[in-house]
Amino acid sequence: MKNYKLSLAALTVAAALGTAMPAMANSGAIQGSSSSAAGTTLGAVTITIENVDTGLKRTVVSDASGNFRFPLLPAGTYKVVASKDGFAPTVQENVAVGISGKVTVNLALQEQGIERIAVSGSAISLVDVTSSNTGIVVDSLTIDKVPVPRDLTGVALLAPGTTKGDSAFGNLPSIGGASVAENAYFVNGLNLTNFRTGVGSSNPPFEMYESFEVKTGGYSAEFGRAMGGVINAKTKSGTNEFKWGVNAQWEPDALREDKPSQIREDGTYRINNSQDANTFWDVNIWASGAIIEDKLFFYTLYNPRSDVFESQGSESVNSGDILRSDYESVDEDAFWGLKLDWYINDDNILEFTSFSDKSTTDTSRLDMRNGEPRDTEKLGFVKEGGLNWTLKYTSVINDNLSISAQYGVNESDRTQQSALDANPAVYYYYPTSGSFVPGGNFANFSIGEGDDERQVFRIDADIYVGDHEIRVGVDTEKLTANQVTVNSGGAYYLYYLNDDDPNNVFEEEVRRRTYSAGGSFESNNFAYYIQDTWQVTDQLVLNLGLRNDSFENLNGNGEPFVKLDNQWAPRLGAVYDVNGDGESKIWASFGRYYLPVAANTNIRLSGAETYIQEFWAFNGYEDEALGIPVISGNKTRQDQIFSDGDVPDTSAIVDAGIDPMYSDEFILGYQFQLNDEWSMAIQANYRELGVTIEDVAVDFGLNKYLEREFGSSCTECTGFHYYVLGNPGTEMTITTDPDGDGPLAKQAYTIPAADLNYPESIRKYTAIDISVEKAWDGVWFMNAAYTWSKSEGNNEGYIRSDNGQDDAGLTTLFDQPGLLDGAYGLLPNDRTHQIKAYGTYQITENFNVGANFSYQSGRPKNAFGYHPTDVFAQAYGSESFYAAGKLAPRGSYGRTDSVMQLDLSASYTVPVGESTVTFRADVFNVFNSDTVTEVDEIHDRDGQDYDASNPAAAELNPNFGKATNWQTPRYVRLSASYRF
Repeated sequence: MKNYKLSLAALTVAAALGTAMPAMANSGAIQGSSSSAAGTTLGAVTITIENVDTGLKRTVVSDASGNFRFPLLPAGTYKVVASKDGFAPTVQENVAVGISGKVTVNLALQEQGIERIAVSGSAISLVDVTSSNTGIVVDSLTIDKVPVPRDLTGVALLAPGTTKGDSAFGNLPSIGGASVAENAYFVNGLNLTNFRTGVGSSNPPFEMYESFEVKTGGYSAEFGRAMGGVINAKTKSGTNEFKWGVNAQWEPDALREDKPSQIREDGTYRINNSQDANTFWDVNIWASGAIIEDKLFFYTLYNPRSDVFESQGSESVNSGDILRSDYESVDEDAFWGLKLDWYINDDNILEFTSFSDKSTTDTSRLDMRNGEPRDTEKLGFVKEGGLNWTLKYTSVINDNLSISAQYGVNESDRTQQSALDANPAVYYYYPTSGSFVPGGNFANFSIGEGDDERQVFRIDADIYVGDHEIRVGVDTEKLTANQVTVNSGGAYYLYYLNDDDPNNVFEEEVRRRTYSAGGSFESNNFAYYIQDTWQVTDQLVLNLGLRNDSFENLNGNGEPFVKLDNQWAPRLGAVYDVNGDGESKIWASFGRYYLPVAANTNIRLSGAETYIQEFWAFNGYEDEALGIPVISGNKTRQDQIFSDGDVPDTSAIVDAGIDPMYSDEFILGYQFQLNDEWSMAIQANYRELGVTIEDVAVDFGLNKYLEREFGSSCTECTGFHYYVLGNPGTEMTITTDPDGDGPLAKQAYTIPAADLNYPESIRKYTAIDISVEKAWDGVWFMNAAYTWSKSEGNNEGYIRSDNGQDDAGLTTLFDQPGLLDGAYGLLPNDRTHQIKAYGTYQITENFNVGANFSYQSGRPKNAFGYHPTDVFAQAYGSESFYAAGKLAPRGSYGRTDSVMQLDLSASYTVPVGESTVTFRADVFNVFNSDTVTEVDEIHDRDGQDYDASNPAAAELNPNFGKATNWQTPRYVRLSASYRF
């Protein structure tokens, strides 16, 4: 073990920043060495630590080299005492152990009888010379003093190399060039990630959090099922001191600015944000303390809250009337949380965490004509969240062996219903304005009843053998997704209108979509790993990890649908202490990360799904009030049968040779300490997507192969409805009967990659991060970073920002070869330049100010239209990288403008007897910047009668290039807290 001669000022910093201890455990460690004041190694020194808040005590004896360690310590503040016969005791106060990491405490003992020299403290560096991972730790100090949105994304965006994803997926981060659906979220070791699509996670009450670790790369083998980043959080816990408090946050609409609006040439609103109203408040009532002193502790929180949003939709003209819809959503459900810690004895701890994020959002839509209601209000509701809990046991067996075991359940409701669910969904499409206007009498486009449940069990062990710190573990997840989804009323009608003359609008064509899917779907994930931190020499540490993942997805009949075993993922790192003093390091790492098949794929591809679209010439209404047309007469286009209601044969829809989805990562970095309070780092990152799992249409390739090899063809193949789950760019083997009762037998057919004609999936991310950190010294701290990055390829990843699809693994991108023409270029999450800086300054003992600044380059812009030559790609409408028949490669239409934002906060604390009252104001986007962040990328008007013989004559979408979203306007959060 190394001896660091560093200052005590760094000790506080290390606790805030965190270091290399595996974070899944949500615990840290104290390690160090013992020596005489003259620098001679002292073995057999008795070292005792005590948590000053909970009374937890542990004692070890240093080995012959003077080394000692205390693994798996609950976060908190500790006192360290060293004693040995013939020497005066040495005491180190205020040793802060954070959410993860090793705090190194090197103790010098003075011989008895010699005048004692005061010990100013032992040392830990701002540089962790054992860690090869990257990211940041955000603790309560940052949350309390810096203006940060109160959500996991707001925390994650503080880290270098993170960007905000497209608004189609809500408010989520893209980390290291990966899509927003490739992150993993943990709270106290419980995985809360949305396993249905990978988009987001469950949401404990924010006040419940104590600290966060945002891992952006190089994470160890105990972490898996993510290719982006890992957001790992720890909740608050109780101590021997009874505490309680109340705090409230209020974001009034009166102090919130609106996003810009867009008005067409005829004076109607294309986008109307002028009437947006959003008021949010929440209150947190909490208490913590000891049920049994030094033994049993509690922390509990009750979180009543309200989030009300009102808006007006776009306007369209119909026979001189101005039509629009007004919307409102109201969410007023309370969250709650509970943490119990039972210190059975000093070496055995039992933890229980539970929280509820159940919520019901009531929605309403009121259709208007010339500012007056057309009919009654359409009411609906959406249920989300659920009950979550986890139980964890930790035991320190002896100085060289510790174990932990954990079981937990993560639940989420996925219900969307209304009182009007018997009525069909109806929309009218106005091609001149490009507007979709609801009609009929429905509330929700789709209605669904469903829920998700994750059951997690894991066991981990820490073993210390000589210079090796070995962590091994096994974790398993059972995922169950229950879902029944149909279009409202069992059908969705879309009317294509002829509105060349706004005073004489008439129906021209109607599309009827029949969609239903349902069942109970199970997935099983299993992994085991080993991670060795090997101190090879005093200056060289090797982090050697290996993880094995297995993924199994079952279909609607409970049969294996996809089974991917033995996915070996090496996690290798090397760290070199440049000067041998713990103040600088060079490190390098390589990691492979696998991603499971999303449960959404089970539901969509392997369930009893019906998805049929029919196109009819308009022939009047069967029920005009409900918007139900007469379905008879002439069909204007061929039916599109995407699925017919049967649970498909797995061997017919999944490539027999399918490989798992993975990404490789390389990192090289240098970090050094400028002085006791400042450190700096530069690192280079490279990530490359190795394999993607997607559904691809095989009709054309299968026919080509059958005609060449057997002189026959697939009679059921029409070019765009036979989808197979596989790896784009490779051959695919399926078992099918291509011609029904024809001469071709039902057997396995291997379609060559050349016949399928799909390119391989490509995503490459390259970045350089330069960061500087100033430690908190009781007055101020600051973190700043600059990132240059490039994200390019033909595939964003798990989901697709281009069209807002969160169908993980089932996006339209690889549905036809023609859809990939021109697909290589700058990807949606590419941002060339980013600057981030945040910090705080304590003006007086009671008055504090904070700031959070960010700047980033704009998002690449595309143009989507009809493919001029691929008739199968044409069936998808404006989904190809073409504009009026000309190839428009990805990202070739420039970028949106760069986005810059400054957030400020100020807080003032007033002592009231033994309690305190703190008043705070946070102002986000102080200058109310309204930069466009997303634009309409549909170039050719979708739904037109496309003339393939004259692609240049394609009708231009009137909204092409216009803004669809802006950065969040200025808003103010006012808060007050009382703490006793």
